[in-house]
Amino acid sequence: MIIKLDAPIGRRVYVIADLSDGRLYVGSASGEAIGLWQRWSGYAHLKNLTGGNRELERMRSDLGDAHIVGHFQYSILEIFDPKTKAEVILARESFWKQALDSRHPHGMNAN
Repeated sequence: MIIKLDAPIGRRVYVIADLSDGRLYVGSASGEAIGLWQRWSGYAHLKNLTGGNRELERMRSDLGDAHIVGHFQYSILEIFDPKTKAEVILARESFWKQALDSRHPHGMNAN
């Protein structure tokens, strides 16, 4: 587990897989600051584990923290140059949602 980060990880499109049922959540880190680390630290924080995602919050409420800790796998789908515009990254995120069928009802993406 990464505890401390001294350098930016950057802009990425990522997927979270629930290994218990195969459902996927596709997201992106397109911010100027520390990108992926900032996004994933929200999912890794033991007091939250959801990164503010509504579907993950519902799952946490229904299934508990142990489900997320024990069954979620985090992977990077695509890496971008730090100068890549946010619109490009968001378009690629949408592409991956379509390609992986991660939108409801098959996946965990609401949009």
